[in-house]
Amino acid sequence: MPGDPLPDEEKVPRRSGGKRQLLWWFSLGAAAVIAGMLAKSIMLPGGWLIGPLLVAIIAGLVRPEHPRISTRWLMAAQAVIGMLLAGTFRPEVLPLVAIHWFPVLLVVAATLGVSLAAGVLLAHISPLGRETATLGTLPGGASGMIAMSLDSKADTRMVALMQYIRVVLVVLSAALLARFVLYPASPAHQPTLGMPAVQAPTHLWFVYLLTATISTVGAWAGDRLRLPAGAFLGPLVLGIAASGLNLPHPVWPPGVTQAAYIIVGVYIGLLFDRASLRQAGRLIPVMLANTLVLMAVCAVTGKVLAVLAGTDYLTGYLATTPGGMDSIAVVALGSGADVSFMLAVQMVRVFATVITGPLFARWLVSQNH
Repeated sequence: MPGDPLPDEEKVPRRSGGKRQLLWWFSLGAAAVIAGMLAKSIMLPGGWLIGPLLVAIIAGLVRPEHPRISTRWLMAAQAVIGMLLAGTFRPEVLPLVAIHWFPVLLVVAATLGVSLAAGVLLAHISPLGRETATLGTLPGGASGMIAMSLDSKADTRMVALMQYIRVVLVVLSAALLARFVLYPASPAHQPTLGMPAVQAPTHLWFVYLLTATISTVGAWAGDRLRLPAGAFLGPLVLGIAASGLNLPHPVWPPGVTQAAYIIVGVYIGLLFDRASLRQAGRLIPVMLANTLVLMAVCAVTGKVLAVLAGTDYLTGYLATTPGGMDSIAVVALGSGADVSFMLAVQMVRVFATVITGPLFARWLVSQNH
């Protein structure tokens, strides 16, 4: 029903015993870790996210009623990834984006225009309302679009389904393309994500604490400001600002980032269950076709951006691909792409989409009255 809340931890079936539910989570967690290790062993970019995502999709389809990860855990995982990326961001990329402002705005406008057109077309050929179709097709951060649908007359479940079908397709295809088809122009883009070269134990624990503090404050601020994927963007922006003040390089203890990837992958995967797919019914092929067209357009615009900005096609493709920015960033981290440039373009697109997309959706609805 329109305006229904997203399925979340409140939907946990109570008739299942606590021990059974604990065993289910333990089994899912173990399978997710094994899948992440296997995906990483074949050098799949974003393997710690892709493996658990696939396992969670299977688990969600096999068990009709299953618990879901709390959004609090998701926000914590997004904050970890946001701070991780803040440490890889290079300030010198901003003048590059400013110099190439025309191709950046061109690809952003093309992505936004095609998304809006796809939403209008989907509303015409399906029972979906215009606001639902528009918010479901806009690539402005899946969580941001879903949050906006809660405050509108849109069908939140269908918006979530469309958004995450797109995210899954985009992330899987981006990981495979980055591994087997597209390659960076130079390995120099590969960020160093380990610990600083020389750190005294006491100093290292101070850096851990500082990283966690900035991440927590950023997530809180991003959520309070209602930013799209605020728990991700808040730490990212605040972490970049902290780096500009010459604070220590953000560092997480070993295993924290892998745990964050697993949480994000499992969260997305568990959104796909029999009930949601049954509700969508015959609309799923239309949603898939819509997503594939949008991905094709973004692939073309990515090539244009790469040529005009003088970067490699892998970076251009990841910068324009319409997936969740936090998920695509995980793929980019393991691919050798220019993560800083990719993030800068993705952030421009996200903010442009968030500002103009919902306004256009509401304008479309008003035209029916």
